[in-house]
Amino acid sequence: MLLLLLLIGVLCHRGDGAALHTFTMIQLAHLPNSNTIEFLGNATLNGVLTHSLQGFNASQLLPLEPPTQWQEMERSLQTYLHSFHMLVQVIAKERKVQYPLNLHCELGCQLSPDGASHSFYEVALNGDDFLSFRAANASWVLPGHKEEDKLATFAHGQVSRYPETTSKLQFFLETTCVEFVRRHSMMDGARTEGQHRRSHTPLALGITLGAFALAALAVGVFLCTGGWSSGTRGGHAPASPHSMECGGARQLSHPGKGKGTLLSRHS
Repeated sequence: MLLLLLLIGVLCHRGDGAALHTFTMIQLAHLPNSNTIEFLGNATLNGVLTHSLQGFNASQLLPLEPPTQWQEMERSLQTYLHSFHMLVQVIAKERKVQYPLNLHCELGCQLSPDGASHSFYEVALNGDDFLSFRAANASWVLPGHKEEDKLATFAHGQVSRYPETTSKLQFFLETTCVEFVRRHSMMDGARTEGQHRRSHTPLALGITLGAFALAALAVGVFLCTGGWSSGTRGGHAPASPHSMECGGARQLSHPGKGKGTLLSRHS
């Protein structure tokens, strides 16, 4: 089934390639019990894998970053993944959580030849739509069937309390992501190259770190906000026992290992 989804995903991306350029990031987190967490994820540009995540190992599949900068990113990734695992264990002891849990996050942006762009950020819990983010007005949205769901409404209320996080997410989806796609897709050939001759290494590094960081925020929607709501003050995300901003998107990141595969919500 995974191979079939992979094939369908590749064909769909390539079929739209002439008219639409897309950068997509997917992260899965499987929690079979309170002591175990399994990560799987990847990033694709126009249907081509650029990064992948498997377990605690990350790989850059295309040379978007110089080796030294990629090594720095890998170190940040390892720090985050291990801290996140410890955080889950602490929260699981505080709240009665029913396992297993499967969290799926998909985010990115699309750019058409006429310059119009569209961004997306969707979160699913156990295969069911859970939350989405609308960059146009920097707001989190509940699917209609979740408006009376206590867990979903609680999570929605918590993430909506952090204006700093939502504004950064809005900027990432509407600006950073779109510029990244425009640069690396080379949509207008020499004209595009001429317009972007300044160094984009920081942008490329930033989008990779930032995007996987934001994916981690989605994974933490249920676990983090539920466990640390009492510690929230002002407009900032609650702090974890490991001095890491659980609801913020600044210290987190993820890519993956080896060749990787395209992922779907039901993988």
